[in-house]
Amino acid sequence: MNFALQSAKIVGTPSSSRWSQTHCFSSEESEKKEKRGDLLAVLVIQGLGDGIEAVAAGREILGRLHEEYYGNLEGSAFERLGEAVKKVCQEQGGVEIVAAALVGEVIYLAVFGKGKILLKREDKLGVVLEGGGDLVTASGFIKDNDLIILGSEKFFRVIENKILKLALENSELDQAVELLAPAILGQSEMADAAAILGLFEEVQEEIQTEEVPSLFPPPSFKNRIFVRNKDFASKKRFYFILSLVLLVILGLGFIFGIKKSYEAKKETEVKALLSQAEEKFNQARAVFVTDPGKGRLLAEEAKNITQKAIGVKGGFAETELIKKQIEDFLSSSQSEIVLNDTPTFMDLNLIQDGAGGVSLSVIDKNLVILDPNKKKVYLLDYEKKSHTVFDISGEGGNLTTVFGSKVIVFSSKGVEEVNPQNKAVSLKISKDVEWKEIAGMASFGQNLYLLDRGGSNLWRYAANGDEFGAKKGWFVGDRPDLSKAVCLAIDGSVWILEEDNILKFNLGKQESFVLSKMPASPQGGPESFGNPVKIYTSTETQNLYVLDKSRGKIFVIAKNGEFKIAYSGEEIKQAEDLVAIESLKKIFLLSRSKIYEVGLR
Repeated sequence: MNFALQSAKIVGTPSSSRWSQTHCFSSEESEKKEKRGDLLAVLVIQGLGDGIEAVAAGREILGRLHEEYYGNLEGSAFERLGEAVKKVCQEQGGVEIVAAALVGEVIYLAVFGKGKILLKREDKLGVVLEGGGDLVTASGFIKDNDLIILGSEKFFRVIENKILKLALENSELDQAVELLAPAILGQSEMADAAAILGLFEEVQEEIQTEEVPSLFPPPSFKNRIFVRNKDFASKKRFYFILSLVLLVILGLGFIFGIKKSYEAKKETEVKALLSQAEEKFNQARAVFVTDPGKGRLLAEEAKNITQKAIGVKGGFAETELIKKQIEDFLSSSQSEIVLNDTPTFMDLNLIQDGAGGVSLSVIDKNLVILDPNKKKVYLLDYEKKSHTVFDISGEGGNLTTVFGSKVIVFSSKGVEEVNPQNKAVSLKISKDVEWKEIAGMASFGQNLYLLDRGGSNLWRYAANGDEFGAKKGWFVGDRPDLSKAVCLAIDGSVWILEEDNILKFNLGKQESFVLSKMPASPQGGPESFGNPVKIYTSTETQNLYVLDKSRGKIFVIAKNGEFKIAYSGEEIKQAEDLVAIESLKKIFLLSRSKIYEVGLR
């Protein structure tokens, strides 16, 4: 018994450190075909560099696998496959291979690494071989219409079994790839995701037949000149019945034709609706990071379109798959994300014993942490996690900001400047008797701003070379009441966080700014701030980030005042400060001796 093999593949986009590829080969040489059959392989490689070098190295490894398996026809295909996979993987470190060979009606399997092989037989889908690091092998008999999936560890981590089962429901390879590929292709961090889908169909052998002479002579009409009336009437009835049968068949065919046309029209309508739903859903995922509210709205629209498609005609695997993806997205994108286990990005005790930060800023690719007890400033590279330590002279420091390439610290002596290039620390602005209660500090352009809560003023210091000029009040006309001010942030506009509100100013004057779409509070009505301690924004962020210790939440608010999403967790209740880097999709949260990392959704 022989089987014909159809195959399809899905391969992630290579990265600078990872590369994956698939290999399908069927030999035209009769001896190799008989003894080694068809070969399928999924290859994942780490540490090959980038570009042409990685591609060339990957192809060389595939060539080695092909050479080891087909180059020696002695011994069984089962033994040869295992030996070839193991040898190639051990020759080149960081290689994982998932392979299968079809010889006649037997399939031989081998996995080196942590890939898997699944088999779909009729309506059942299950794992037939799973790697654990070293070589594992297996073999078995194939049946007609069996479908096998060879995949890397990353592929099966991204594509769940229930999604895979839906995609393979009709055993159509093209349709399955069309459904599964969007989760892999074009997505980031999918360089080590790859899979081959193989469908086995039994080849029917042609049976040769010889023409056998008839045992009965052809009918003779020599003596049949006269026809009796009885025979004629019988034939007339026969033709009448035959005509009726033909009319019924034609009628049924016409009805079935109309039904088929109607079903085809429905399928076309469903496909058009699914295309719309997919487009909306892709838009939802793209905008969600910077505008969660709009992202959820687009996802709801996509869900409604999918429901409409189900109403037109149900039972499509593609419809169910898109519906589930949208529902999963909406479930994970609710208005509040509960952080059950916030990962620690850095323990400051690793920088210095007893370290404890109270203020957090960001300069280039470094987090700036002010430690007033140790009278130090720590610069922590958030990519490499390397650090630099600077001493400051003033005590009681509680505020930091960044001014160009310098770090500014507000301490008991006044405003100190730290130069990361030469580690020089100098006092730039001495303590001023007109300062009442400085609650916040920020910079923008060539100006440094001090928020004076006690004096309800915003002092501006213009830079003049390496020094700062005399202070000036920034507000034009009547000054606002800033007795409830907590801190400020500047992105061109000045944002002042109050105990229960946010104020917006431009060109020295207050502008209208209203919080909207805030989540409902348990007591009824929109939720308000409890004990907000920090507001963060910049020219590179599209939102405002408010740290509320009392609520144990980080509120994300658009710059038009619309609430987007909130993150809640126990670690937030202990936090002192935060910065958000939307390009990294991360919030860094300072909680004395630790910096936590919160992923933006």
